[in-house]
Amino acid sequence: MLTWWTTLCSEALKYSRMKTLLVLLIGMPLMLILLLGSAFDATIKPVKVALYVEDQGTLGREAETFWHSGEIAAYVAVRAVFSEQEVRDEVTQGAADYGVYVPADYTPRVQAGEEALWRTYAGRYAEKNIAADAIVRSYMTRLNVAVASNRVLAEAGEAAAGDSRELIKIGTLGNGENHIFGKTSAMQYYSASYLIMFLLYGGMTAAMALLREKEAGTLGRLYSLPASFHAIVLGIVSGSIGLAFVQALVIIGFTDVVYGVDWGGKPGWLALICLLTALAGAALAILIASIAKTRKTTQTLYSILTILMTFLSGGMVAGIQQSNRWASELTINHWASEPLRAIMGGADDGAIGGDTAILAAAAAALLILAAMRISKVVKRDG
Repeated sequence: MLTWWTTLCSEALKYSRMKTLLVLLIGMPLMLILLLGSAFDATIKPVKVALYVEDQGTLGREAETFWHSGEIAAYVAVRAVFSEQEVRDEVTQGAADYGVYVPADYTPRVQAGEEALWRTYAGRYAEKNIAADAIVRSYMTRLNVAVASNRVLAEAGEAAAGDSRELIKIGTLGNGENHIFGKTSAMQYYSASYLIMFLLYGGMTAAMALLREKEAGTLGRLYSLPASFHAIVLGIVSGSIGLAFVQALVIIGFTDVVYGVDWGGKPGWLALICLLTALAGAALAILIASIAKTRKTTQTLYSILTILMTFLSGGMVAGIQQSNRWASELTINHWASEPLRAIMGGADDGAIGGDTAILAAAAAALLILAAMRISKVVKRDG
């Protein structure tokens, strides 16, 4: 036990000094998650609308009620101002994304059958202008239909006001449930994908550490010591698993606090999936090292395989796994990412446990094979 602990602490000290490795294993996934998650996240944040309704008539009051209604609350955050100039200033200064001014003659003009328009002010962001324009056009179009259907212009204001609430239906401006990303957002989807991908890369450090010590002759000298050689090898591999756990903690914690990623509130399941992924990655790397023999060849083959598994499982191109389901299910990434996304989507323990059990079985099989082949990695005559 003491031998294992001493080796583990030595490995932890070595990894703490490898600044480039830490940046690649922790900084790179955080950057990729931010870039891809932001690029593909179609959710439109609520548009800040500066609103001034000068019209005190029936339709003016109805417009005021509409902008504060629950129908559009998910898409709009209204900022009440007290003049048209304030509306313009709010938009110009960036305090609001969009401005709406309802003139004092709005109700009289509608009742008289004349053209009546709101004055709108576009802000800096095209996507928010489009969202706000859609709300305005929807309201005005449906109101026009209601007015025309009443036929009696003298009563049009009150009749339209009475009907408009039922007629107004705002289409979905956000992404709702995105069928490409399932029940998760793009940020959640890529957080899970790249957490798994770089945990696998972290697992590769186990094989690389063993090969490094073997090439330096350290393992040969350690083998002659009275201390347990198996405990030393296990300590080196455990250092790699410990590094993977640090990776997981930093990536999950950072994306939760800074990117606002909801990981589902099941830390036990998250820890288990990360542990199984790291073990599977380390075992797979040892298997490859037992064949490749050298660090450079092992690193090349393992990197190619990890990228291929990430691609096939949909980690790089969302949705591609649907057309190649059989290939996706042959990868570690698939069985690790699916339960993570299930956690994010609020699935019950039964749904999460099914995929996790398959991941555990795959990790166990790889560990058994790695145990059978590890002598080829640590011994010079392998």
